[in-house]
Amino acid sequence: MKYKNIIWDWNGTILNDTPVAFEATNILFERLGYPTITLEFYRDNTDTPIVNFYSKIFNLNKHDMQMLDDEWGVLYNQLSDKIELHAGVEEMLSNFADNNLNQIILSAFKTNEITKYARKFSVEHFFDDILGTQNIVMESKTVRGTRYMQEHEFVPEQTLYIGDTLHDYDTALGLGVDCILFSGGQQSSRLLQQCGVPVCEDFTSIKKYFITS
Repeated sequence: MKYKNIIWDWNGTILNDTPVAFEATNILFERLGYPTITLEFYRDNTDTPIVNFYSKIFNLNKHDMQMLDDEWGVLYNQLSDKIELHAGVEEMLSNFADNNLNQIILSAFKTNEITKYARKFSVEHFFDDILGTQNIVMESKTVRGTRYMQEHEFVPEQTLYIGDTLHDYDTALGLGVDCILFSGGQQSSRLLQQCGVPVCEDFTSIKKYFITS
């Protein structure tokens, strides 16, 4: 196998939380008096940072971003019992582990939250490290990933990034590593196809990529 290191995004890639994120978003919109949106609109327009998405819906001069983030976070947690892993992801994690690949998570989600879900779904042992956020001063994924790769001597040509957003593609570019994008998460295939890297609709397709590459 060409790769020795796998860098995983978490939300939307391993964790199938897009339905909950979408539901929390619509509840928030209703509370603030805005029309609800379709899942198709959400996946075609959600963005990083989230303010780019909210600016398409809200008059941000009337709303405090911290308030929006906080209220959305409460709603997400209230709905979190509905969250599952994506079908096929555990098998892929196990397969990579059996092939002695290093696997880390690189995410903008809080480290303690990632750890909580990883333990809940019994996949924590597959990961060598979880690079989530620790505090309010959040370094970018590119900064954290670059530092980690240097400290652990990850060769970029032997490293693959798996994510589900345009931001993940940008992060992979910043790290100088190959990238696969998963279209079953936060953003639609229509958006992801713009990047010019393999876009897979499920983990069976990702597995086929490894077999044929």
